[in-house]
Amino acid sequence: MLVAALLAARTCAARDENVSQDEAVEIATNAASFTPCEESGCVVVRAVQQGIPPELVWIVGLAESLDPDGNPVRFENYIVNAVTGDVKRSR
Repeated sequence: MLVAALLAARTCAARDENVSQDEAVEIATNAASFTPCEESGCVVVRAVQQGIPPELVWIVGLAESLDPDGNPVRFENYIVNAVTGDVKRSR
C-alpha cells in the first residue's frame, strides 16, 4: 500500500508545472529568430514527459509563415522545461 502511495505521489509530482502553456509559447517566441505569424497553425504546443525520471516539457513549434496549403514555410521547434522555464532549440 505504501509503495502504491509513493508511486502515485511521484507520478503527480512529475506533472507539476510552474510554466504554463502560454508562458512556454512566450519563452519560445522570445528565443526564435523570427516572429511567428498570427494564422491558425503558426504556433503548435504539446506537453510531453521526457527523460528518466520523466519531466514535463512543452514542445513549441513556431512558423514564420504558411504556404497556400497551410504548411509551415519556415519553422523552429523549442523544448521548454515546464518546471524551470529553460529553453533549447530542437533540431
